[in-house]
Amino acid sequence: MIQRETGVLEYQNLRVNPLEQTVFYCGEEIPLTNREFQVLYLFIKYRGQVFTKKQIYEQITEDGERVDYHTIEITISKIRKKLEAYSGRKDFIITIRGRGYKFRK
Repeated sequence: MIQRETGVLEYQNLRVNPLEQTVFYCGEEIPLTNREFQVLYLFIKYRGQVFTKKQIYEQITEDGERVDYHTIEITISKIRKKLEAYSGRKDFIITIRGRGYKFRK
């Protein structure tokens, strides 16, 4: 599980606040579920690093929680759609074929 941190992360016009678990693009809040927020925060915090589905799973699940890797794919798809709806950009999260996902550096 990702530990809450106090530092707000910013990337271009995207602002992620881990304490409030909020995400804003150009000042407009993007509504995310808890799981979506955790995945996006992981990606932005380690921008450019490739994460496998297993690594993402291990970072965002709590003890005893059952989530399959397909759920990770669906979560990433939902994040992409929400980011695109607010920013008009499709390229924030990149799929690295055969390896995993990363956030654009």
